[in-house]
Amino acid sequence: MSPPTLDNTKDQLVINANDTLTITSECLLLFEQVEQDPLLLEGNEITWNNKRGWLVPSHIFKNSSTFLGFFCSTSVHNNEHRSSIFIVQATGLKFYELKLFPEDSPVELMQGEGLELNCTALVEFNTGVEFHWDYPGQKNRLASFESMRNILDKATEVSSILTIRSVHVDDSGYYTCSAGSVEVKQEFTTVLVYEKPFISLDYRNGSVIEAKEGQKSARLPVKVSAYPLPETQWYKNGKLITRRPEFSRFRVQQHALEIRDVFKQDAGEYTLILKNTRAALEKRLNFTLIVNVPPQIHEKEAAAPTNPYRRSSRQTLTCSATGTPPATITWQWRPWSPCGLNSTRRTLGRRGQRDKIPICQNWIGLDPEHAVNPIESVETLTEMVDGKEKTVSRLVIQSANVSAMYKCSAENKVGRDERLIYFYVTTIPEGFGIEMEPSEDPLEQDLVRLKCNADNYTYENLRWYRLDPQAVPPELDCKSLHQYTESLGGTLSFQTTSNNWVLELTITNIQLQDEGNYVCEVQNRHSGEKHCHRKYIPVKALEAPRYRNNPTNQTVNVSESLQMECDVEGTPSPQLSWFKDNQPLHQTSGIFLQDSNRTLSIQRVREEDAGLYTCKACNQRGCVQSSANVSVIGFDDKTNVEIVILIGTGVIAIFFWVLLLVIFCNVKRVNPADIKTGYLSIIMDPGEVPLEEQCEYLPYDSSQWEISRDRLLLGKVLGHGAFGKVIEASVFGHDKKTCSNTVAVKMLKEGATASEHKALMSELKILIHIGNHLNVVNLLGACTKPNGPLMVIVEYCKYGNLSYFLRAKREFFLPYRVREINNRMIYQNECQPSTTSNINPPMQSPAVDDLWKTPLTIEDLICYSFQVARGMEFLASRKCIHRDLAARNILLSENNVVKICDFGLARDIYKDPDYVRKGNARLPLKWMAPESIFDKVYTSQSDVWSFGVLLWEIFSLGASPYPGIQIDEDFCKRLKDATRMRAPDNASPEIYGIMLACWQGEPRERPTFPALVEILGDLLQENTGYKSDRMANGVYFSDYSSEDDGFSQASSRPPSQEEIRLACNTMSTRYIHIFYISVGGRIWRRLLTDIITLTAWCIAHA
Repeated sequence: MSPPTLDNTKDQLVINANDTLTITSECLLLFEQVEQDPLLLEGNEITWNNKRGWLVPSHIFKNSSTFLGFFCSTSVHNNEHRSSIFIVQATGLKFYELKLFPEDSPVELMQGEGLELNCTALVEFNTGVEFHWDYPGQKNRLASFESMRNILDKATEVSSILTIRSVHVDDSGYYTCSAGSVEVKQEFTTVLVYEKPFISLDYRNGSVIEAKEGQKSARLPVKVSAYPLPETQWYKNGKLITRRPEFSRFRVQQHALEIRDVFKQDAGEYTLILKNTRAALEKRLNFTLIVNVPPQIHEKEAAAPTNPYRRSSRQTLTCSATGTPPATITWQWRPWSPCGLNSTRRTLGRRGQRDKIPICQNWIGLDPEHAVNPIESVETLTEMVDGKEKTVSRLVIQSANVSAMYKCSAENKVGRDERLIYFYVTTIPEGFGIEMEPSEDPLEQDLVRLKCNADNYTYENLRWYRLDPQAVPPELDCKSLHQYTESLGGTLSFQTTSNNWVLELTITNIQLQDEGNYVCEVQNRHSGEKHCHRKYIPVKALEAPRYRNNPTNQTVNVSESLQMECDVEGTPSPQLSWFKDNQPLHQTSGIFLQDSNRTLSIQRVREEDAGLYTCKACNQRGCVQSSANVSVIGFDDKTNVEIVILIGTGVIAIFFWVLLLVIFCNVKRVNPADIKTGYLSIIMDPGEVPLEEQCEYLPYDSSQWEISRDRLLLGKVLGHGAFGKVIEASVFGHDKKTCSNTVAVKMLKEGATASEHKALMSELKILIHIGNHLNVVNLLGACTKPNGPLMVIVEYCKYGNLSYFLRAKREFFLPYRVREINNRMIYQNECQPSTTSNINPPMQSPAVDDLWKTPLTIEDLICYSFQVARGMEFLASRKCIHRDLAARNILLSENNVVKICDFGLARDIYKDPDYVRKGNARLPLKWMAPESIFDKVYTSQSDVWSFGVLLWEIFSLGASPYPGIQIDEDFCKRLKDATRMRAPDNASPEIYGIMLACWQGEPRERPTFPALVEILGDLLQENTGYKSDRMANGVYFSDYSSEDDGFSQASSRPPSQEEIRLACNTMSTRYIHIFYISVGGRIWRRLLTDIITLTAWCIAHA
C-alpha cells in the first residue's frame, strides 16, 4: 500500500480504515523511529475510528527526524502475525531561494564551446521541486538535462543542469529556469556566443580626466567589450603600473584604473592596453589626468621679513604661486593699521606651526596713478623655479614713502591663497644701525658720539656694550654677548618724526685705550630675538709734524718756471704756510699754491722772485719749518718781447680761426635734401614745401588727434637712438574699463633740445599729411599738450623689422613648397574703443598661425616685395620721399602685412654700422643712389634705387648688401662705374632683372613705383596656371590707385572704418585681398581673391 501524503497544516494524521489489515483479533498500532526501538502507541493519543481509521496527532510525526512506520501485529495460536509496515513521510513546503549558475551575466562563449547552466533550488526537507527550462532554439537544439538532490544540514539542495555541448551563434539569448513546488520561482541569464575573438574599447567620460589634489580617489573609466577576457595593462608616462610600492595607491577594477588619495604627482599621461596574445589583438586608449592643485604662495613658507623698508628706496614685492591651473595673482593695499586675528582660520605650515590669518578690512585695488607709494610696474609672468612652473608677480614700488599694507591673492578654480605684507617704511637701513660722529677716523682727544638707531616698529630695549679686547670671538654671537662684554650707558631718546629710538654713547675726550669694538644690542618686538651690530672705533695717536724731505736751494733763469715741495707728515695733517723772506706768501698772479699748500709754483720767474722761501707746518703737537734759497739768473728785458710775440701769435690765430669758421658756415650750409644731417627720413618733396618750413606749413588738429596721456600705459622699450626712443604701450578708453590696444609710442629722450622737439613735431605733421595706407605705419594719435613729453602714437607691429625676421627664418625657408589653402577670416577686434576715441583697432585674424611657427616660402618674399612697392607708390602719390628705404625700416605685422616706417629720432645712426660717415654726416651708402651720394639729390627715383637694394635683402633672406666689400671712397667710385651686386641665391631671373632695372645709373631710366607694382603683379600672375577672378573681371593689382579707391586714399583724419586690409596668407599659395567699406555705419564687404598657385622656381644659376 502507498503512504499517504502528510499535510503539516493539520493537527492530526488520519490513517484510513481501508489502509489497515482487516482482522478479527486485536490489532496493535506501533510507532517506529530510525535507530530507536519500536514504540507501542496504542492507547497513547492514537485512537481508532471504525469509519475513518487510525487518528494520529500531528505533533508526533512532525517531531520525527526521518519517518514514521505503522504496522499491525496479532497472535493466533501463539503465532505472531504482522502486517506490512505503513510508512508515513512528511513532505516540506518552504522554498528558500533559486540561483542560476554561473551568476555573472552575460555568459560569454566562443562558437563551438560547451555551455553548462546549473539551476539550483534550496528548499525545505522532502519538498518536491519541478524544473522547467526556456532558451533560444529550444525546439531545434539538442540539450541534455541532469537532476541532482543534495541533503544539507538544514535544507535540501535540488539542481537541474542544462548542457549544450557545442554552442552556435544562434544560441545567444535569454535562458530562463523555472522551479516550482507549492510556489514557482524564476531566474534567467544572458548567453552571448561570438564567432571570433574581439576587443572593443572606448572612453566612458572622455580622454581628459580632472581631479583635485587630496581627493579620496580618481577613476579613469572605460567601456570594454571583449572575448575572451583580455590582458589589462596600464602605463603612466610610458611606465608600466605594477604592484611595486610606488604604485601602491593604484588599483585596476574592471579594466578601469582607480587612484586613491590623489597627489599632484599623479598628473600625467596614462595609457590602457588590452591584449589578446592568442588572437593577436590589441587595443589602447590614452588618457590625460589633470590634477588641479589649489594655489600656494611660496613666500609664506619662509619666515616673514621683519626688517622695515628704507624710505625713498626702490622696492620689489614678490608673490610666486604654484597651482593647477596656473593661479591668477592680484594685488591690493590698505593704509597702515593693525588688524585683528581670525582664530577660526588656521593654516598648518610644513614645519607644523599654526599661522593665524589677520582679519583686515577695507582693501583697495591697486591703481598705479593713485597709489600712496608710486608704482613703477606690476609684472606677472611664468617662471621655472626649482624645476616647478610658478606664476610670479612682482610689484615694483618706485619710492617707498608711506607705510602701508599690501596683499597678494593667488586664485584658480579650485582654491585661493593670500599673503599679507607689512610694508613699513623707515629712515634707518634695515631698521637698525650704528652711526659715528663727527668722523669715522677719530683722533686722540676728539669728541666721539656713537648713535644706535633702531626702528620703533621692530625693535626695543637698546643697550651698549664694549667687547673685551682679550676675548673677542671670531663671530659676534648675541646669545653669549654678556660673557665677553662690558655694559655701557648711553642717552636714550625717541624721535617722533621718524618713529625711531636713538641710544647715544658719548666719549668726550677719546684716548688710545678707548679704541676697540662697541656693540649695540636690540630686541625684536615680534619674535623676542636679540640682534647685535658691532662698530670698531680706530683711534689715531697725535703726531707732531716732521719733514720727510726738506726743500732744497734752486737756481732758475728768468722767465722759467719754479716749483717747490713741502713734503711733511703728522697727525692730524699739518696746516702748511709759505713765507718769502719771512713774509707770508699768498697766491697771486703767477704764484700758485696747490695740493693744500704742499706745492708752490711760480710761472715765468722774475728777478724779484729770488729770496728765502720757508714752509711752516703746524698741528696740535707743534710746528716745524724748513727753508730754501732761490736764485734767479738773467734780466727781464726780453720778457716784454716774448710777451709781445705771444700776444701777436694769439691774435693772428684767433683771426684765422674766425675766418675758417665763416668759410665753413658758408660752404656747409644745410641742404634740405641731406637726410642724415637732420633727423627724419620721410619728408615732403622739397620742391613742394621747403624742408625748413614743413613744420610750420603743415597743420595739426588736436581735436581729431589728441589723446590724453592718462589713457596710455607705457611698457618696454622697443628701440632707442641718440635722441629718441620707441616704447610699446597700451591705450585704453576714456573710462579705462574698455579693452586696451597695443600701440607704439615715439618720444624724445630726457634732455632733448628744441630742434629735436621740432623734428618730432614735423614727423607728426608729415604722418598726418601722408594719410593712411595698409603698407605704411599709420598714425593713431599724439600727446602734444604741455606739462608732459611729446608722444607720437603709431601702429604696433609685433614681428619687428623685416631684416631681423628674414634672418631668423633662414632655417625655415622652403623655396619650392606648395601649400594648401587655408582661408583666413578677417574679423573686427571685439575690444572696441569708445566712440570718442581716435584709435580704431586693426582687423585681426584669429585663424592665422604665429608667423614664427610657420615656414617662410618664396611666395612670401614676392608678397613682401609687392606690398613695399604698393606702399612706396602711395608715398610717391603723396609727394613724399623716404630717403632710407631698407629692410630695417620695414616692419612686419599680423596677417603677414608689411609696413613702411621711419624711425627718425629713434635710430642711433652713430652706432648702426649701416650708416657710414661721409663728411660730417652718417649716411646709409649701401642703399643710396649715386646722385644722392655725389650730388645730395633725393627724389622718388632715388627711392627706386633703394627699393632694388631692398629686393636684394629680401631674396637673400636679410643679408647685408655688397657682402665682403669695404664701404669707402673706392666703393662709391665703383658704384658710379656701374658695378652692381650679383643675384642672390633665391632670386629668379625675373626678380634679378627688376633689381638691375632699379639700379640704372640714370634716374629717368629706372621704373617708377606704379610700374613696379604692375611688374610684380604680372610676375605673380605669370607664375599661376590659370587666370584669377580679378583678371577675368579686368581688375589688376595696379587697379588700386590712390585716386579710384579707398585703399590709398589720403586722409587728414584718424583711421576710420573705410580702409583696405590686405592679407598675404603665408599658409597657402592664395593671396586674399579683403577690404571693408563703411557707409553710414553699415559695413559692406567686397572680397577680391587672387588665386595664385606658385610653381617651382628656376634659379638662374641652378
